[in-house]
Amino acid sequence: MKLDRLKLHATRLAIIALAAVLLGAVVALMTHVQTLLSSDSKINLTEIVTQNKDVITSKIGLEVNNLETAANQLADIASSHTAESDPLTASFEEYCGRENGESMSVANTDGTALFSDGTLLDISGRGYFKLALEGTPNISGRVISRITGDEMFVISVPVYSQDQIIGTLQKQYTPEEMYDICSLSLFSSQGSMSIINSDGYIVISSQGGDYSQETENYYRALYARGNQDAAKQLEGDIGNGTAGFMETRENGEVRFSAYTPIETIHDWYLITSVSTTAVSPNAAVVVQLFYVILFLVVAVFAICMLLFLSYKRRQQKNLERVAFVDPVTGGSTFSRFGLDVKEAIEKNDGRQCSLVAFDIDNFKYINSYYGFDFGDRVLRTMHDAVKENLQPGEALARVSGDHFIALVFDADDARLEGILACATAQKDATIYVSAGVYDVPDPPETVNLMADKASTAALGAKSTLHRRIEHYSREHDERLARNEQMKRAVERALEQNEFVAFYQPKVNVETNSLVGAEALVRWRKEDGSLVPPLEFISMCEKTGLVIELDMAVLEKVLRFLKKNLDDGIECVPVSVNFSRLHLLDDGFIDRVADTIRRYGVPARLIEMELTESAMFDSQEAIASFVESVHEKGLCVAMDDFGSGYSSLNMLKDIPIDVLKIDQGFLRNTEDSDRLAVIFASVAQMAQNLDIDVVVEGVETADNVDLMKRNGCFVAQGYFYARPMSEDEFEPILRKGTL
Repeated sequence: MKLDRLKLHATRLAIIALAAVLLGAVVALMTHVQTLLSSDSKINLTEIVTQNKDVITSKIGLEVNNLETAANQLADIASSHTAESDPLTASFEEYCGRENGESMSVANTDGTALFSDGTLLDISGRGYFKLALEGTPNISGRVISRITGDEMFVISVPVYSQDQIIGTLQKQYTPEEMYDICSLSLFSSQGSMSIINSDGYIVISSQGGDYSQETENYYRALYARGNQDAAKQLEGDIGNGTAGFMETRENGEVRFSAYTPIETIHDWYLITSVSTTAVSPNAAVVVQLFYVILFLVVAVFAICMLLFLSYKRRQQKNLERVAFVDPVTGGSTFSRFGLDVKEAIEKNDGRQCSLVAFDIDNFKYINSYYGFDFGDRVLRTMHDAVKENLQPGEALARVSGDHFIALVFDADDARLEGILACATAQKDATIYVSAGVYDVPDPPETVNLMADKASTAALGAKSTLHRRIEHYSREHDERLARNEQMKRAVERALEQNEFVAFYQPKVNVETNSLVGAEALVRWRKEDGSLVPPLEFISMCEKTGLVIELDMAVLEKVLRFLKKNLDDGIECVPVSVNFSRLHLLDDGFIDRVADTIRRYGVPARLIEMELTESAMFDSQEAIASFVESVHEKGLCVAMDDFGSGYSSLNMLKDIPIDVLKIDQGFLRNTEDSDRLAVIFASVAQMAQNLDIDVVVEGVETADNVDLMKRNGCFVAQGYFYARPMSEDEFEPILRKGTL
């Protein structure tokens, strides 16, 4: 009996020992598992934050390059002012008069800064000025403007003359503008980004816009949330200028954070954070499964290892999906594309690598007319079509919206045209694509910089109805800078009411009586000079400023008509041009009608002109639009008929009131019987449909004879009158004849 008791006791001790060993093994295994998961997350997150740093560096670098270009222009101007006591100040004043110098200032070597509005200020104590005076282009932290009292950031670059620094050029940015430059979309909006300085104060953050350097401190925030060790680690690494990784807990949630210095910017550090639930949503379940091993035998260890390996694969796939899989196309994100390009360049065997940026012209119309689901389907179809035409090793990604980027090898324009032709082969929609090509140099630049240059070339390839491919050159950056300057100048001109309406009379060719006029926008600058419409209309269309511009012209016309109506003058209808962008606004017609009603001008005196190309965006939408215009008592004219893709069938579906025949029908009419026959057919067709006809571009007596022979009696062109100012047109309106 005693022996049995001893055996039982020994068995119990063995069981307890085995349980202890199993428990120790499981605890050790769990610790190792969590270490591996954290290590994988650290590696992947650190790689992503490095890419994000490159994106921010590239964007800010572009801003610095643009300012250095302006500094070079300033230096060139200064060389012509050597007789001035202060050539730098004089050149800046001339630069501001010729270019857009808003938000800029120039400083002499003594620190006296001149702003575009004429304000003088001593900035000799500012750190950014000192660095620039030493020849280092730089960007400041958040500083307080001593002029407005507002917070701002400043980029400062030196101004050279004959290899000598003669001063500095600064450009100020609001916190909102700097946030737009530095902001990034992380982990499908489940991540956050902060930029801090070495003292821990938040400079920019994706979690909010306004920060006070006296109260918003990243170190103190970590301490307050109970992450003292992480705060000390972060402060120590930043003090040493090194990158790192930390794990913190906020409101019961564990977060991974990676941080790295932004070397090109003095005293800035990027911190990217993401919740473990975004990277490892099933971690808690896996941990519970591992603890079950406490009650299982050795066989469970094998199952546990299989679960661990399976989970590790799922975690990696989930992180890759969040960071590297585009939610719309199912293809690569730009982050994944960046890694693919680096790998392809490293393995390249001498082939020419090129980055091709392309997007759909006027894609917003597809989303507006057909809906976002249809637009996403178009993007997926285009992505799949291009992907099928790429060779092994080439890469494709959607950057954002309808913008794509591709890496191709030894691709000439013929192959690129073929790829883009596949991209535009949509079953349910007609689309046009513009592309920009940038050949990768040796040694290669950063992927972000190369993609920016390809995108810049794509902007130059933009056209409305024709697919084009354009290769990058330095002229694209210069053109981009000029367009941005023109945009700011137009915005300023709108604020200062510099746009005026010119009027080109419409004349009855039988009686020479005035029967109408077309209002054409002109830009009269402060010095009285006129800027040709070709220099700003296209830019306004691309940026959306044309909407505000069109409404400004409408108000000019209404004010002019109201004045003459009050004087008892019998006014003729005036046609006003409206961009196709207005058609995207459901409240546009009501806003026009309300504006006309506010001025007390009869609706019959305003004629809305739409270009022929706008009519082809969506005939169903245009027909509905025209009916709504008629309900308001207005009439609609189709401008430039015959200049592009005219369809006689379209006229039976869209009840327009006036058909303006393009001047192309009048060229060489004395020598072209075929053109005369077409003109006669169009005129007869319009008359049969009870559509009034206006012939544009009438310049010769032969043109007038052709009109009379075909029953067209309203002409607009240089033969009768050029576009003229309001003061020149008013006597003609009052007289009623030319």
